[in-house]
Amino acid sequence: MLLTTRVRYGVRALIEMGIADGPVLLKQISEKQNLSLKYLDHIFTGLKAKGIIRKIKAKKGGYLLSKNPKDITLYDIIDALGGFEKIECLLDSSLCPRVDGCGARIIWNRLNDKIIDVLKSITLEDFIKEQKKLRDKKI
Repeated sequence: MLLTTRVRYGVRALIEMGIADGPVLLKQISEKQNLSLKYLDHIFTGLKAKGIIRKIKAKKGGYLLSKNPKDITLYDIIDALGGFEKIECLLDSSLCPRVDGCGARIIWNRLNDKIIDVLKSITLEDFIKEQKKLRDKKI
C-alpha cells in the first residue's frame, strides 16, 4: 500500500502533538519535523475538518488533538487526508461487464476489507509509543 506524502507528514505532525504537553504551534511542528509550513497548513485543514485536531485561539494557543490518541486510528488519518484508492470495480460495479462472474473481484474485496481492518487497528497512540521508545534510547 502506498501512503501519500500528506498522510506520512500528517502522522509525523500528529505524533508531535501527541507528545507535547499542551497546544502546539504549526511553526513548531514545521521546524521540529523539517516540513513546509504552507504544506502543513493544508494538511491541518483536512485534519480539522474531520475533527482530529482543533485550534485554540488564545495567547498560549495552537493546535490540540480533539481526541485521545488511542481513539484516532490510522484509517481516520488517511480518510481525513484523502483516503486511499480502491480498485475501480469495487467502487462502481457497472464499470466491468464481468463483475458477476469475476472471482478476482471477490478476492480484491476481501483484501480491501482486511486492509481497512488493519488500518483501524493501528492508533496514533501506537505511533507515539514507538517515537517515545526511540527518544528514550537516545537519552
